[in-house]
Amino acid sequence: MPLAEKELGMIPPPAAATMINAENRQLLFRQKLQRVLNNLPPFSPILNRLLSSLASEDVRFSDLASLIEKDTVLSGHVLRLVNSAAMARRSRINSISHAVSVLGLVRLRNFLLSISIARLWQNTRTIPPWSMAQFNLHGAAVALMSDLLAQNTHCHYPEGAFLAGLLHDYGKLLIVAALPDQFSEIVKMIQEDKGSLSECEAEVIGLTHAELSAMTLRAWHLPEDIVRGVEYHHMPDEEEKSLPEPVKGMLLGRIVFAADAVVRHLGIHVISIDGPQEPSRENALATLEALGFSSSALKILENFETEYDAIRSFF
Repeated sequence: MPLAEKELGMIPPPAAATMINAENRQLLFRQKLQRVLNNLPPFSPILNRLLSSLASEDVRFSDLASLIEKDTVLSGHVLRLVNSAAMARRSRINSISHAVSVLGLVRLRNFLLSISIARLWQNTRTIPPWSMAQFNLHGAAVALMSDLLAQNTHCHYPEGAFLAGLLHDYGKLLIVAALPDQFSEIVKMIQEDKGSLSECEAEVIGLTHAELSAMTLRAWHLPEDIVRGVEYHHMPDEEEKSLPEPVKGMLLGRIVFAADAVVRHLGIHVISIDGPQEPSRENALATLEALGFSSSALKILENFETEYDAIRSFF
């Protein structure tokens, strides 16, 4: 047999070659994504303490105050928050222990989670149209709304709602930080109406941002309810199907799905292609009502606006 024919016999058919190339590309993408995660700075003592509290470990005011006082930047943020106009304090608070008692454990924990996790990525390089400030604001907004929704319905794991909302889009940040060319390709495909965000992500890199977010949270050893809620936040019906047996209460995937939809109507996006171009409070209210929160929709939105106004300047 001529050499050329022997060599041709070793070449896989086009379909197989395409499959191999796709698998190699996906492996390369996963390696780049993992490198970005590996280059994150270590968790601060406060963040470690807050994340461990999600596993039903008690958090005491005195412990938090002691940790906060050792971090000059966080101390300043906490005092600034408690003395902000949104908190409506008549007298100024100058001590961390007093600030902790005034803010309350839940509000303080949520605020510190938002700030501490945002600090992990503060030196990450990204490309347009990505904005780290908008990303952090969107995450904080969805987290606040998720927490409020969990408080106003029978939620299966309400203590995880804030963190699930805060971290639901972390896969997007991984993509733009590790795979900027592929991120640009995904944005272009969406602008050309070639599919939804998740569809375009799956086509370009073989994974969706929701899957990447869930992979990150599993690597951080967060509770499975939070991981699953993040993984299914674009398809909450599938989360219910994934459970070995039914549970009582609304799952976190549906909570985050609802919160994300409402926040987008309020014009709080990561990038402009993520939602409606014009903010609409009326559409946000209508969405809350359509998602089953009709009796509490106005109260939820008003509480959200107060909480969001209090923290938005920190991002």
